Amino acid sequence: MSELRTTVDRLFGLGRADEALRVVEAALEAAPGDTEVLTLRALCLAEIGQFEVALDVARLVLARDPGNTEVSGLLHALEPTLAPPSYGPTNPLHRSYRTEVPTDLLLRMQQALHHQRYHGRQIVKNPFDLMLYQRLVETLRPGTIIEIGSKAGGSGLFFADLLHNFSVDGRVRSFDVVPVTDVSHPLVTFAYGNGRYLAEALDDDEIAAMARPLLVIEDADHTEETTGAVLAFFHRYLELGDWIVIEDGNLSDLYPEQYPDWSSGPHRALQAFLREHAADYRVGAEYCDFYAYNGTTASNGFLERVGHSTGSMPSES
Repeated sequence: MSELRTTVDRLFGLGRADEALRVVEAALEAAPGDTEVLTLRALCLAEIGQFEVALDVARLVLARDPGNTEVSGLLHALEPTLAPPSYGPTNPLHRSYRTEVPTDLLLRMQQALHHQRYHGRQIVKNPFDLMLYQRLVETLRPGTIIEIGSKAGGSGLFFADLLHNFSVDGRVRSFDVVPVTDVSHPLVTFAYGNGRYLAEALDDDEIAAMARPLLVIEDADHTEETTGAVLAFFHRYLELGDWIVIEDGNLSDLYPEQYPDWSSGPHRALQAFLREHAADYRVGAEYCDFYAYNGTTASNGFLERVGHSTGSMPSES
C-alpha cells in the first residue's frame, strides 16, 4: 500500500492526477473494499475536480473507518461547498422583496443586457433568469408558455428552444403592443396584445383550449397598472400547478432612490395582489433564491398556483 501511495504522490507532483486515478482504480479491481485504496480514490477524484463523486466515496470510507483523518479533512473541505442552496419561505406574506445581489453587480448586468443577443435577437434577461427558466421549463414541462412583452423576439425564441431541447410538446404565445413580425419559429406565435387589456387578445375559449400546465411570463412595461392587470386577468384562468412569473420587480433594488422601500411597479402590484390572494399561491423559492435570496429580476415573482381562494394561508416551506 505504501508503494501505491508513493506512486499517487509522485503523479500528483507531476500534475497527473488523472493518471493517479487510473492507477488507483486498477488497484481497486484487486481489492474492491480496501479503505486505504478508496481513500486514495477520493483524493484523486477531488484533485481532478470530480467533487461530488469524491464526496460520496469519502462518506463511504468514513462509514467504514470513522477515524480516517484524511477523509475527514476532505469532507470538511467539500461539504460546505457542495451543500445545496438554502431558500427563504414560500409564503408570499412572509418574504422581504429585497435581493442579496449587490447593487453594483445588478447595475453592471442591466447595462449589458441591452446588448445581449439570442439567435441575433435582443434578449433582455439576466444570466440568472435564463438559467432559472431553463430549470423551470425542464421541471414543469409547460404545454403553453404565454409571454407578455415580446421585445425583439429573442426571449420567445429562447423559450421555444427550451421546449424543443427538453422534448416538451408545448407552444409559445408571445404578445406585445408592438408585435414581432420579422421572426419565425415553428413553436412560437407572435401577436398584438396589451397587458392592460388582455381580453382583447385572449378569450375564454382560447385559454381553455391551451395545453397545460401554463407558464405565464409578465415582462411588459413594468408599471403597477400593467402588472396588476396581468395578474388579475390570469388569476381567473390559472389552474393548480400553473405558474406565473412577474419580472423586473428588482427595479426597486436597481434604483432605490426612485423606488424606495421596494415600491417598483411590479412590486406594488405583487404586494396588492398577494394581500388578497396569498392563499392561492406559493413563491417558488427554489427559483427566486437559487443563486441568492431573490437572486432574480423576478423578486418574489415566481408564483405557483396552489389553491382556489380557500381562505387558508399557504403553509411555510
